[in-house]
Amino acid sequence: MTIDYAAEAPETGAEPAVESFEEPAAGPAVIYTAYFSAVDELVEHVKAAETLNLGFRVESYLVTPEEAPDTQQVEFEFTLLNEQPVRDEERD
Repeated sequence: MTIDYAAEAPETGAEPAVESFEEPAAGPAVIYTAYFSAVDELVEHVKAAETLNLGFRVESYLVTPEEAPDTQQVEFEFTLLNEQPVRDEERD
């Protein structure tokens, strides 16, 4: 669904500025989100999701620990979904 509206009140004789916003696509519901710093824990959760035929999303990011500001470590965000997400062919 797309919603169009005028961004500002138009001046006399001027074209209205129109912005378009799309509603996010409905997808699988999130059951829970967990954060890991160890790959072994992440792999256990991925295997459990596959066994239960549930969907999941994994994102990785770099974190700078407070006790060692000169280093960075990889951490993971694991989101368990209530069903398998539809694959977006445009992103591949």
